[in-house]
Amino acid sequence: MLGRQKSSLFISIFFLKFLLPVVFSQIPLGSRLSVESKDQWASPNGDFAIRFFNTLNEYGIGIRIINLGLIPVEKQPVVWVAGGDLRVGDKSYFELTNNGELVLFDSTRDVVVWASKTTNSSVASALLQDDGNLVLMNNNKDVVWQSFDTPSDTLVPGQNLSSSQVLRAASRNSVSSFFSLRIGVMGDLELKWENDVVYWRSTSTSNQSDLRAVLASNGALQLFDNMSTPVWSVFSDDHDESDVKFRFLRLDVDGNLRLHSWTKNSWKLVWKAVQNQCDVFATCGMSGICAFNESGSPVCKCPYSLSSAPSSKCLLPYQQTCKSGSSMVKLDHTSLYAIYPPNETIISQVSSNQCQNLCEQDHLCTASTFMNDGTPKCRIKKTQYVSGQSGFSVNSVSFVKRCSDPLAVIPNFSKSKPANPSQNSPREHPDSAICVSCVIGVGGVTIFVFIVIHLGLTGFWIYRRRYAFTTRASSKDGPNPSGFLALTYVELKETTDNFKQQIGKSTFKGVLPENQPVVVKDYSAMNVDPRKFRRLILKLGTIHHKNLVRLEGYCCDSNYRFLVHEFLTNGSLGSCLENPGVRKRLTWRKRLNILLDVARAVSYLHMGCREFIGHGSLGCGNVVLDDHLEAKVNEFGLGGFLGSDGDGGGGGGGGVCARDIRDFGSIVLVVVSGDPKVEHGGCDWAYEKWVGGNVAEIVDEAVEGGIDGDELERVLRIMFWCFQSDERMRPPMGEIVNVLEGAVEVDRPPHPSACCEIPSEEGSKIGSDSDG
Repeated sequence: MLGRQKSSLFISIFFLKFLLPVVFSQIPLGSRLSVESKDQWASPNGDFAIRFFNTLNEYGIGIRIINLGLIPVEKQPVVWVAGGDLRVGDKSYFELTNNGELVLFDSTRDVVVWASKTTNSSVASALLQDDGNLVLMNNNKDVVWQSFDTPSDTLVPGQNLSSSQVLRAASRNSVSSFFSLRIGVMGDLELKWENDVVYWRSTSTSNQSDLRAVLASNGALQLFDNMSTPVWSVFSDDHDESDVKFRFLRLDVDGNLRLHSWTKNSWKLVWKAVQNQCDVFATCGMSGICAFNESGSPVCKCPYSLSSAPSSKCLLPYQQTCKSGSSMVKLDHTSLYAIYPPNETIISQVSSNQCQNLCEQDHLCTASTFMNDGTPKCRIKKTQYVSGQSGFSVNSVSFVKRCSDPLAVIPNFSKSKPANPSQNSPREHPDSAICVSCVIGVGGVTIFVFIVIHLGLTGFWIYRRRYAFTTRASSKDGPNPSGFLALTYVELKETTDNFKQQIGKSTFKGVLPENQPVVVKDYSAMNVDPRKFRRLILKLGTIHHKNLVRLEGYCCDSNYRFLVHEFLTNGSLGSCLENPGVRKRLTWRKRLNILLDVARAVSYLHMGCREFIGHGSLGCGNVVLDDHLEAKVNEFGLGGFLGSDGDGGGGGGGGVCARDIRDFGSIVLVVVSGDPKVEHGGCDWAYEKWVGGNVAEIVDEAVEGGIDGDELERVLRIMFWCFQSDERMRPPMGEIVNVLEGAVEVDRPPHPSACCEIPSEEGSKIGSDSDG
């Protein structure tokens, strides 16, 4: 038996070395893999290899588990892909250039579609390590880039998923996947749909943000804190079994997270996050609702379709244009939920009949679901885009409104995005039944809780008064626990030399101790309540991102309201574009990086903070550049006290989120054209130039060469999607970042239509003329 194993191993090594072109050990500069040559780079132990793979006559480059070729090709899982869902033509290649950069060249478009961006990192060689990590090293053998830092949809044993990284499922379309895995702000692993809905999370007890998830070789998936202490763990069915050779954890295209093990010449499913696939949010997308067939497999069906003809979309049949009234269709054991937008009105303490009547009487309602899981609730939906699940185990009943017209036409809408958050606000119906004993009990508990809170707040207030007095006496109101200064108006006058150097409207340059330059912005004219202002300061003090301007201090003294920010050398983006010297320095690469900086900052505000934060007035005036022409976004989160809905209104930020995305499109147009005047109303002109094939007329004449045509096309396409007049069709900021990074492709956008007409109440920009 031992002799057979040695013989098999020898034959496998012989096959790898002599029948397939293979590179073991270090990969020198200038090495290339191509689709045509079918060669590969393998790890020293022969467990992993990177090569091209074929998907429907399109090719990707990825790292696979091969086990010295003992795993059949059709069973070799791809655990990392360059560029995510990027696919290239049959004459493409993947090369480690002489400049030390990994590049993927697409023969179809004759352009580089992905790069490691390590040209200036002194790369000397590459190596596919025994753990499946592709690394680039300098002459000192220091790792300057690694594939583990840019995961796709899979983790292998020993690979960390940090709080700044995301696993994204492979895409079913050419834009972006809907499902992602990340570490949330509360310290849990979260499975999310479109950055809006968390449909599964771990149950860690840590509130830290610097956690990391690790898949161990023994089959344990764990979350570790910064002291390497596990705070959450799950274990595979074959945990610690010795005959398991390989494992991998993958976020599959259906949105479920699964752990697989290689034993006895096959891959086995040994753990999954969501036991019932129908519990994965929008697992059927717009193709219907989820149910299980006779064999126990999940299937998508459309019980409320107007016809039996197959369709890629299953939209609710009711439209507001119905002329002959409507009727309600009852679906037993069915739960429906809205997906575009993914929110709905919730009404408690109602009956099933009341839930049906509420939808029937609401002209905007398309369907309702009555749920009785301890507290009877009615969920009202006001969109045609609905998913859900059905089956005898589902204890819900749904009512679908159907148009009574002789023929109801379902429009072929494009994929839309979450919009008005107001539908997410729970409300009580006036006809709700009242439980007297419940009211008395709740009232008593409320009074008790109020007394406890009142006593606690009184004690806390006394403590804060004493603490503030002691601190101010010893340090003149120095840095508070959030790290920024609380300044008096007199101190602020000293900081700005009596406001002598004005650099914008109500904006001044100042100097803090140790000669630290700052920008001081006066908001006193807003007449903001001091308590509201201080709450805003505490909120802003928790926000930290490299592309957001840092808050250094504030003044809330008498009727004075000031914010003190870090100072960036080159001032606002608008002023830079109006300066011929700086404008000439803004190469195509610099401009693309500026757009990425802004997109990442706004994406962090929308999705990375503990709660949604909208900018509300994003523009070239509050995008500032440092001495390296790197961009930071300023004056974020101020809409709450300036009268707009910059905090998102607590409903996911639909309105301000859509406005931020439209405003980002305006910034894209300004950066590409170099003309700040096109920030308002230039999209129609740009679209006509783009459609007419006159793209060169859109680009700033000051950009001297070096424009990547494929990148420009991608930038313009995502810009026009941002300008769509239907807010639901605008992409989320996370998807915009992926497009600008080149990780995903983007569909051809329709005409923005009336998007260029900007309402007058939105025309004003906060700090639009600030240079700070």
